[in-house]
This record gives sequence, C-alpha cells and structure tokens, in this order.
Amino acid sequence: MALMHIDAEAIDSPVAVEDVAKIIAATEPLEVRLDEVHAGPVAATDTTMQFTLNRGAPGFAYLEDNETLLVRLEHSLSCYPEASPHDETKILAYHVMAFKVTEDIAVTASALGAWVETNAYFLAFPYVRQFFTQLTASLGLPPVVLGYVKREEWPFADGTETSGSTTQSAQQITAE
Repeated sequence: MALMHIDAEAIDSPVAVEDVAKIIAATEPLEVRLDEVHAGPVAATDTTMQFTLNRGAPGFAYLEDNETLLVRLEHSLSCYPEASPHDETKILAYHVMAFKVTEDIAVTASALGAWVETNAYFLAFPYVRQFFTQLTASLGLPPVVLGYVKREEWPFADGTETSGSTTQSAQQITAE
C-alpha cells in the first residue's frame, strides 16, 4: 500500500505553508547522487574563465514499491575565457535525491513542487556545488565555486500562500 498519494490538480492550485510542512514531516532524506552528466569539449583552460549556471525544471516521482520519493534536479554550467566567449565548455548534470516516505500523506503536485523549491533544492545544492567544483578542476579548468542560493530570491520566499503557477517548475515524472 502506498504511503503517498499525489493528487494531480489544476495548475493554478493554491499552496499553503502547511501543505509543505506536512511533506517535510512525512519524509526523510536518504541520498543525493549524480544521475547523469555530459561535459565537454574543453575548448580553453584560461585562468580568466567566466561561468554561467542555469537551472532546469526539477521533476519528482514516487516509487510505491519502496515508498521513496525521488526528486531530479538539472543544472547546466557554461565555462568560457573572458576574452573568448566562443571557446565554451558546457557541463550538463542531473542529480537525484531520494526521500523515504515515513507516514501516510495525501499531497498535491503543486505542494510537492513548492516543497522541492523551498526545501529539497536547498538540501541538494551543497552536493551540486561540490560536483561542479570537482569536475571543472578535473577537466583542467579553474575550479568553479558556486555562490549562495539566496532564499529571499527564490519562489515562496515570503512564506505566504501562492498560486500553482510558481510551482509549475517542478513536474511529476514517470519513474522507470
């Protein structure tokens, strides 16, 4: 029997702070792992490298068999010399976080999206930061050290109820 039931509702469903708090209370982090990476080619290794980090839309899936909630995060990093932006090295990485569902809970897809944005992402980011620092150094590039993820610049920063349009970034995915 599944401990988590995800109700697919209208995209503009409201999400309250209490909805996210229920998910926090019903889950425990198990692991953060690298799921997939694409890197290269290394076009330049200049000491004046610049970089841009972009975040893709996160996804989530619930595995009933082992009562695990998975969250998949996508990041792309572009590294290029200041004097030669066309000599770009691209890195695309996907990290997966696993959470044990510890109690019965009915949630909406919007509430899960809000939970990913306000909690799960912040748990994963130190692993994402470490990955990009290590990989850029391994590729012979200057090690990239990512800055803070600032809560006040994130969706739901004020902790008030909001519409589902903000949580649209996290989508339910089919677990294989």
